[in-house]
Amino acid sequence: MTDYQGLLRGIARELLSSGQVATFIGFKAGFDPCRPVPHFVRDARRADTLIVSAFCGAGLARHVLEAIDDGPVGILARGCDGLGLERLIADGRVARERLHVVAMACRGAVDPDRARRILGRVPERAEVDDEGVTLMAGDEARRAPRDSCLLERCLGCVDPSPRLSDTRLGDPLTPGQRDFGAVTRMEALPAEGRYAFWSRQFRRCLRCDACRNVCPACSCRSCSLDDPELQERTTGLAEQFGFHFTRAYHVAGRCVACGECQRACPMNIPLSLLNDKFLKDIRDLFGIAAPHRPADIEPLALYRPDDPEGWRGEIR
Repeated sequence: MTDYQGLLRGIARELLSSGQVATFIGFKAGFDPCRPVPHFVRDARRADTLIVSAFCGAGLARHVLEAIDDGPVGILARGCDGLGLERLIADGRVARERLHVVAMACRGAVDPDRARRILGRVPERAEVDDEGVTLMAGDEARRAPRDSCLLERCLGCVDPSPRLSDTRLGDPLTPGQRDFGAVTRMEALPAEGRYAFWSRQFRRCLRCDACRNVCPACSCRSCSLDDPELQERTTGLAEQFGFHFTRAYHVAGRCVACGECQRACPMNIPLSLLNDKFLKDIRDLFGIAAPHRPADIEPLALYRPDDPEGWRGEIR
């Protein structure tokens, strides 16, 4: 990671000083050493504030929308960031030629809360490999299994390297195959059990909009969820179901499975499970092996006035 950090700073400095980009988006250190924050660099002399760390968990793709009007954007992209950028490009929100993607393979980001519980103190550094995670603070180091301290979304990651790349840090990692086991188990529950589960989850929702605001597929300039005639702001259970089902339906066929909605949720609602249900259905109904990867033609994302009416009876 330290080697990548030096390379990244040099790349960002060159892109900014040469005028190839007006903004470079990456991470900088936060107040807490295990909580880096997204960072916009617009001056080449500030490139040394960029960091690369196993604690860099936030997705960066959606932040491009905040900078693209100022000029071309350079961005550090892991696999999830790359998928988010592909989504923005496919939706016509960002032109590919206005991006310089610095692609970096990622073996997972460490969850700072899990890491702190394991180490018993605030971790200062971490190293992630295929076998596990090493957490460090001062002279203390502790080894932990990956599934005990990585972010939930990283445990099911099948795209550790971006497909988009203008400059690459390190060699890409092999893509995997998505597992919908959690969705299958949820589908096996009776309707009453599924309703009870989601009722418990949605009752905790604060309606803070964090899930919507970090999603690279939720990039509409005007959102129906802000219209009081379509979606009330109250937090009764019916309104909560309405909000979450509307959000999930609006990204069905376009979700990139980056897990940002669930990571950003302050109440730890398993929103990725809801999104994965749609992805599994799209895989099974339309025969698409990787429905989370943006493509030229996508189910539920293309409207044709001459679409035949007979398809309703053909799906079983």
